[in-house]
Amino acid sequence: MKKTRIFINGFGRIGRSAARIILQDDSLELVGINDLYDVEQMAYLLKYDSVYETLPMAISAEGSELWINDQKIPVYSQKRPADLDLRALEVDVMLQCSGIFLTVASNQPYIDNGAAKVVVSTPPSDAMPTYICGVNTDAYAAEPIISNSSCSANAIVPIFKVVEKHFGIRGAQMHMFHSYTAYQSLLDVKHYGTDIRRARAAAVNIIPLSSSAARATAYFFPHLTENLHAKSIRIPVTATTMYDLLITLDGSYDLEQIREGIITEVREHYQGILTTTTEPKVSSDYIADTHSATIDLPLLDLAGDNLLRVSAWQDNEYGYACRLVEMAKVVV
Repeated sequence: MKKTRIFINGFGRIGRSAARIILQDDSLELVGINDLYDVEQMAYLLKYDSVYETLPMAISAEGSELWINDQKIPVYSQKRPADLDLRALEVDVMLQCSGIFLTVASNQPYIDNGAAKVVVSTPPSDAMPTYICGVNTDAYAAEPIISNSSCSANAIVPIFKVVEKHFGIRGAQMHMFHSYTAYQSLLDVKHYGTDIRRARAAAVNIIPLSSSAARATAYFFPHLTENLHAKSIRIPVTATTMYDLLITLDGSYDLEQIREGIITEVREHYQGILTTTTEPKVSSDYIADTHSATIDLPLLDLAGDNLLRVSAWQDNEYGYACRLVEMAKVVV
């Protein structure tokens, strides 16, 4: 069986997580990487990870090549998309993990230079088609450049789809207790973003930040655009996010009715995407969990008869990277 040939542009946290997943999937082949730091560091950071531990493969760097077991993977260091020639690699899918190229136009040079498809690992800044596994991939229209949306949207949107189908949604407040990220700092330092709290030390503070989750979610629920609000609360852990979703239902229900509806829908239609748990787990228990979200049933709650609280867990790097790689299979 022909393997799907994948190129990764941007070898940071998401890019390396995606590489780990690709390397353990016999239907996929990693055929190249592009980033601006040196190959020896790429080999080191792929092999050893403080969150996901040591990758049990022989990994080394030789010149501009990364060797993984007995496979040679060419590594490029091209800043401009137009300078990256992929024709010889016969790339089926580029995973755009740089976080920089967020429009169809900025990704078009990769198509012009040999990539058959591009999947962007963040919400776009233009009208780029956006797909989420378990939500709308059955409507994929063979567009060459698409977005896989955000980690938060991959967790929230399938949950909203379950709730909307059975109970209706009038609006929601979404709070994400989110692990700190590489865009934050270890110590208080100057910051050039619009949110000044990003200047504060990530590992010793709870830091409320603005979030794109409401906009990313509204893409799939446009009728709720004015009634979705989100806040990302960065907490001092290295991985996983807990979602606290306050959803106003379009009707009156009892908690047991909602619980059974969610359990049944997840079991029958969201295998591998969503799951539920009754175990009293904490954030570290979800490190390297492959689901988009795990709904914590003991924390499910209802105020009155229409204000539903759904709590869910996600490894916002690894779980999201699993969906990103799955999306690569969708588009080929």
